[in-house]
Amino acid sequence: MAAEYQNGTCLIFRLAPQNYHRYCYIDNGLAVKQVSIPGILHCVRPTALNTYPVYIQNSREYTIINTKNFDTVIQMEIGALIVGKIHNHNNHIYTERGAEKGYFEFGGSTIILLLKRGILQMDERIIENMKKGIETTVKYGECIALKQQ
Repeated sequence: MAAEYQNGTCLIFRLAPQNYHRYCYIDNGLAVKQVSIPGILHCVRPTALNTYPVYIQNSREYTIINTKNFDTVIQMEIGALIVGKIHNHNNHIYTERGAEKGYFEFGGSTIILLLKRGILQMDERIIENMKKGIETTVKYGECIALKQQ
């Protein structure tokens, strides 16, 4: 499965304790597979990545979604220290952009989106911040990318 996303886009949304801990679907589509991966819990702060392989050790759940606009997307939720619990509403077969997918219990956590190469055109502000190594604050409903034409 990883080969399909080689040279694609990986978006990482790191939530802090003060952030809204409900998350939504990226697009309309069909959820074709949901997988839960048990794990331990490390902090998801960027400095923790230097010490622990957070994205492969922490508790994770992912959904493979055949989307209307972005081909097949992997949406993954990663539990973090203090969070521990990922609550996905597993009754969704058909996804709807902006519909709640689930929520994290108290604390910080992370959402990762994997998209195939050539699917997205990222917002220039985010690209510039990435080049500078700066995290970009993103608000719910804010457009951060468009479907590449």
